[in-house]
Amino acid sequence: MTSSTILRLNPFTPEVIADPYPIYRRYRELDPVHWGISSSRLPGAWYLFRYEDVVQVLESPNFGREAWRVRDDGVGAPVPPAYRGFSSMVNNWMVFHDPPNHTRLRSLVNKVFSPKIVENLRPAICDIADGLLDRIHLNGVIDIVEDFAFPLPVMVIGNLLGVDPADRPLFRQWALALQHASASRLTPSPEAYEQAEQATQGFIEYFKSAIAQRHATPRQDLITALVKAQEDGDKLNDDEILATCIHLLTAGHETTINLITKGILALLRNPDALHRVRSHPELIPSAIEELIRYDSPVQMVTRWAYTDIEIGGKLIRRGDHVGLMLGSANRDPDRFINPDVLDVGREDCKHCGFGSGIHFCLGFVLARAEAQIALNVLLNRLPELRLMNETVQWADNLVFHGPKSLPVTFRTPK
Repeated sequence: MTSSTILRLNPFTPEVIADPYPIYRRYRELDPVHWGISSSRLPGAWYLFRYEDVVQVLESPNFGREAWRVRDDGVGAPVPPAYRGFSSMVNNWMVFHDPPNHTRLRSLVNKVFSPKIVENLRPAICDIADGLLDRIHLNGVIDIVEDFAFPLPVMVIGNLLGVDPADRPLFRQWALALQHASASRLTPSPEAYEQAEQATQGFIEYFKSAIAQRHATPRQDLITALVKAQEDGDKLNDDEILATCIHLLTAGHETTINLITKGILALLRNPDALHRVRSHPELIPSAIEELIRYDSPVQMVTRWAYTDIEIGGKLIRRGDHVGLMLGSANRDPDRFINPDVLDVGREDCKHCGFGSGIHFCLGFVLARAEAQIALNVLLNRLPELRLMNETVQWADNLVFHGPKSLPVTFRTPK
């Protein structure tokens, strides 16, 4: 099932994670619909590298997220059923559902992430971003990940949910445990699943209490909005409310962390683009779109084939697992002119970094706003920004793809 000119791809190796784009190019040119190594117990999985093919699958009802529709071997379960709390919670995440459940959950939460509501959040996001830099010691060094990109979206989502700011470190710890055990990769270790199970129990206890409080005493926050929708007859139960809160605190903030961090990394490695954005701050919105295209914060998403279908001359059978390489699609020269060039003024930038179709990223409006504000604040307040190390240590994750840390230096006030 593979091309005779190319080896089977394992996209979860450190070599791919550290620098995926030359590898994407090779497969996009030689075997763009490729039968590679699976992240699960399956004998293999399809990986699609071209923009046209990736968007076709993202928008097609012939592919979806519910493995149980096409497999009866349990392979497609997001989490092994032995980890009961973790499995039950993840199975309630809307990202693992198709209509009608997905439609019901998403239509409710969409109201909170509308462009108007996010626009009203901008002053608060600006205050959070400025406050983070105010607290950094003026020694000319900052870790973009730990000092800025991590706390910013956690604080924003925390504010939306109405949680106690003192509990944010717990959320980070629990969220990382869930990410390590649920993102698409080679089978996580039993230790990773056990840590995720413990984190799930922490989240459940926390949010069960919060949901009960909102039933008794409503507030102006997202948890109250979800509870109110339940009481208005939307059929959203407490388990679904709880799972939605946890999902927003995990996948939502991790995407924004990597968007901000990799955006700064790309600009520092492309000084002409950095100079252009500094000189023309009105380009920041288009720059963010280009940074998403150039080095997508989510490099891959997966789908299950619901029927036999041919793509690129290859027969994908019902029940096959399909990896959609968003990072490759966004560098496809058949779709983008000079795709390996970072052009912050690019006009045609219809990337698929947030996906496409019914599973288009729920929090894309908020992520864009956070990234635009973050870039503006960092460039304004940290002059002469430079990387401390050219070598970047990457997290072991191709899905939520980003550096473990990004130390930079800057000129301090005299």
